[in-house]
Amino acid sequence: MPRRIRSSILETRTARLKLPKQRKPFWVSVASGISIGYRRNEGAGSWSVRAADGKGGNWIKSFSIADDHEEADGSSVLSFWEACERAKALARGRDADAGRPATVGEALSDYADDCVVRGADSRNASVPRYHLSSTLLAKPVSMLSVRELRTWRNGLVKVMKASSVNRVNKSLKAALNLAAAHDDRISNSKAWTVGLAALPEADTAKAIWC
Repeated sequence: MPRRIRSSILETRTARLKLPKQRKPFWVSVASGISIGYRRNEGAGSWSVRAADGKGGNWIKSFSIADDHEEADGSSVLSFWEACERAKALARGRDADAGRPATVGEALSDYADDCVVRGADSRNASVPRYHLSSTLLAKPVSMLSVRELRTWRNGLVKVMKASSVNRVNKSLKAALNLAAAHDDRISNSKAWTVGLAALPEADTAKAIWC
């Protein structure tokens, strides 16, 4: 019988809720080359998986919230041990979700985790999310078009300066490029290269994003 993964700080909601709130996840190894991460948030925490990419690096994917404030449902809300099994399934390509390209919202979540690992500011990923519609957040990255992204970008000009629009777009493009780098099926990078092209900046003041 396989040994059950143990972690005194992550196993129970009581232990997790005692952890400090921070952007960097708490990581626990669950198998060779596979770790599960828990991020302590203001509300319910979230689970992520980190796995070796076979090239000396790692990839990270957020996949559910933790059962900090509600009972686990085996799907969107997972206990520690359920999250461990899901993490291994995702890393080994056996999870159903692993078979579909990431949505824009998932790409932003993965980008936030990537920022944390690299020591960058994960808030870079939250800024585009604030301005994206629920429809765009739920759309697979592989289905994005130049027209819809250009329309969205141009709409931002009505509420912020060009320099601010460019900052928001830069973060979104970084998230979409990361998603494409992790999934060969995402081959429409022209959609955001052209659709989110930088605007001429007439202002030099520090941008206020939202």
